Amino acid sequence: MKTVRDSMNLSKRGDPRLVILESFANATDRLIENYDLLAHRDLNGLKESGIDILEADIGVKFEEVTKAIFEELGLIIDEDIRKEINTAKDKADIVIALSNDDIVIGEAKTSKKGDFAKYSSTSRQVKAYVNRAENIGKRVAQVLIIAPSFSDNFIESAEMDTEVNISLLEASGLKMILDAFTSRRNPKFSPKLFTKGGLLKAELIAKNL
Repeated sequence: MKTVRDSMNLSKRGDPRLVILESFANATDRLIENYDLLAHRDLNGLKESGIDILEADIGVKFEEVTKAIFEELGLIIDEDIRKEINTAKDKADIVIALSNDDIVIGEAKTSKKGDFAKYSSTSRQVKAYVNRAENIGKRVAQVLIIAPSFSDNFIESAEMDTEVNISLLEASGLKMILDAFTSRRNPKFSPKLFTKGGLLKAELIAKNL
């Protein structure tokens, strides 16, 4: 533990394990605060905010921070189911457990160019996850895709898809929901708010927490 602490250039005061854990917690908090920059793969903006990250690591970090936000909202992230439906080539980003059998499959997409527009490839991807989840006895209540923003065509395609229920949520909207949640004295968040379908209205969700 001391070797790891020293390699991370952390303080030598206190319990080495706690110092390391606190360091990771602080790093996640900073990434949550700059969640929209992460979604947009804005390296310069992240560096200005004191976050040093390689572009190759942004996608994985965005997934991790999205999971952390869901956990702060009180949702249950099920890594066991996620691993069970993953293959060597295709790996679902997030699985939220609603009950013993019902789940939400989440996909976290970054985009440097702005609107996320790759509906055909994304829909093929999530439908494969849904099929594998159903094969192990799970019911996929919804697929939730988080991205910086979505093209009009992407939104229309998701709304018209008859094979799978898809909800879309902008990254800034998810951060808005988290901010509203943490500001309430006794907040209650239901994952069913993610199952409405189409482009979700984050302002309305945040207002009614």
